[in-house]
Amino acid sequence: MTRTVSATRALPALLLTLLLVACGGGGGDSTNDNAQKPAPPDLSASSPSTADTQPPVVSASATVSTDAVVLAALATDNVGIASVSFLVDGSAIQTGSVQKSPSDGSYTSSLPIGLITSGTHSFVAVAVDAAGNSTTSAAAGFTVGNPVSAPGSNDTVPPTITAAVQGNFGLVKLTAIAKDETRLFGVDFMVDGKLTGSWASLHYISTDPADQYYVLFDTTTLSPGAHTVVARARDNANHATLAELVLNVDPAAGLAETEPNNTLATANAVASVQLPIYGTLKNETELVGSTKIVHTDSDYYKLTIPAGQTLTVRMLTPQHQFFSVSIVDANGDKLSGDAAWPSSGEVSVAYTNGAAARDVWIRLSSGPLDFETRDQYTLTLSLQ
Repeated sequence: MTRTVSATRALPALLLTLLLVACGGGGGDSTNDNAQKPAPPDLSASSPSTADTQPPVVSASATVSTDAVVLAALATDNVGIASVSFLVDGSAIQTGSVQKSPSDGSYTSSLPIGLITSGTHSFVAVAVDAAGNSTTSAAAGFTVGNPVSAPGSNDTVPPTITAAVQGNFGLVKLTAIAKDETRLFGVDFMVDGKLTGSWASLHYISTDPADQYYVLFDTTTLSPGAHTVVARARDNANHATLAELVLNVDPAAGLAETEPNNTLATANAVASVQLPIYGTLKNETELVGSTKIVHTDSDYYKLTIPAGQTLTVRMLTPQHQFFSVSIVDANGDKLSGDAAWPSSGEVSVAYTNGAAARDVWIRLSSGPLDFETRDQYTLTLSLQ
């Protein structure tokens, strides 16, 4: 579904209700039924009341960056804070949980820029203690601004954008093709309302007359089921267009790497080429005296190719320029691989078998680099 939004019109007011609840509990020691039990406490009218009637103290502030608005609250209470929530402009979008700092008692939550219209916004923080006493902070504000067209500009046409999701397991590819009659100001991706790819971090592919942008997203951070993906394009006249689609995460739709698998002998066996494979490659460094030692990583996968068939391996990873993929034999000798990585961020290597079935190994290797990396990948296999 594609929706066009002009930021020059007022969108519905935003309400951000973000809640952190801190719970405490306790337990007791078991006792023998015959043991003498202590006398119950004196609950007579002469006992002083311990009811908590003192409300919390809370203040609010905000920090605006190119990608997000970080809402912050400082809350204290004579007994303890049970929850903190933020209300922005009176109604709106839920974007995740409030994070509590263990050091200073502050609470923060990040609201993606892509979900906020240009202009000045007001918000408050509400703190509630364990007794139910609540305090609403004084109103604080923040301003979100996007460039507007130069005086006299006649740009009244918003950009166009289409979006697609490639995959539903492991690392998936979110793609958008955007075009504007003057010039694009930004393209963003959001998953369930949280910014996952912004203008500065997206990969770009020129597909004249439109431009293609993509970001790789790790679905293992999401729960199984349907999730909302929104791609947004903005132009210099402050027009915005949204393309919305659904990402269906299915952990059973693929296979996860099993460590150790860094040698031919410990390779993960692949029983079916129908399922994608999700794994991690890492490059680690160690300083021994004044010498830096580099520890590279390799992942091996073993499968059998029937006679006369071609195995194709497609690898998708954000740090593709640091890794190699190849198909090798039982001695580790290369049969095919190490193709140049295209700008699309994925590479395919293929090997065609001879007259008899044979075992082959897929080898993924990192480095050698003089810095540390740790990146996920998804492999898609096919036999034809």
